[in-house]
Amino acid sequence: MNKTLMTAVLALTLAAGSAFAAPNPVRVSASDGEGLGYTKLYTESSWMSLVVPMSALEYTVPGDLSLSVTGLPEGTTITLDGVTQRGNTLLLNVSVSRDDTSVGVNDIASIALMSGDQVLTTLTIPVMGAAASD
Repeated sequence: MNKTLMTAVLALTLAAGSAFAAPNPVRVSASDGEGLGYTKLYTESSWMSLVVPMSALEYTVPGDLSLSVTGLPEGTTITLDGVTQRGNTLLLNVSVSRDDTSVGVNDIASIALMSGDQVLTTLTIPVMGAAASD
């Protein structure tokens, strides 16, 4: 009886976990397309891209894409610099900057990929930057 109960609990746990999982997995890679993969965005960078599956956009790239970013310290920004489609993926070329480099950043950015007022998909990615001394 205990084995059956444990199996049922495990099945429910896995089902609940997948129900709350991010619908569109994202990985960060160098925008040069050489296949270098990164697990986070780095501050003071303008060479990284968020790689989004085209299925998240229903295989259509609107001309008015923008980002809405939350979860980062005041003065830390992620800016969309350009968009490139490569096969079934969309590269969102981004710049990451902060106003005060004397303060470290180690937070999770929640990014909504927008077309006008409509959220197309959401992404989460760690953002990291070491504190720089004078």
